[in-house]
Amino acid sequence: MSVTESSHPYVLIGRPGQGVLIRVLGRLHPDADDYWDGNWLMSAVEVSAGGFRADLGAGLRAEELRSFREGLARIYTDMSGEVTLTSMEEWLLLTVGVVSRGRLSVLGLARDQPGGGNELRFAVDGLDLSYLPAIVAALSGIEAAYPVLGSL
Repeated sequence: MSVTESSHPYVLIGRPGQGVLIRVLGRLHPDADDYWDGNWLMSAVEVSAGGFRADLGAGLRAEELRSFREGLARIYTDMSGEVTLTSMEEWLLLTVGVVSRGRLSVLGLARDQPGGGNELRFAVDGLDLSYLPAIVAALSGIEAAYPVLGSL
């Protein structure tokens, strides 16, 4: 399935065939409206890195994606810094940082089981600051569809 063939909101960090695609399929507990249960999101995560590919069904949280969006917007504005998406159950760890001349460093770790299992460590090459506005906009779209519920 191509990136454009789904009605589910998604974000692509990279390019088709080289990067991380996170597609949010829905809330894990659609009837919950509290912070702890209501913010779990069923997510399909596709990692394409060089000759490697991983497809994961992951539980991510709405506030994790919001925090990642906020951090990416900040490093775009500052043209420096680093931000990490860390999933609570350790499905995905994705660090985006600004390196020399506006280039981005994107390093990741994907697991096929929460907190353990098989691991794929990867890098996404060839990205620069010009990619960040689209990534931030896509994360804003996910947040609009699945806003953070409740508060700590």
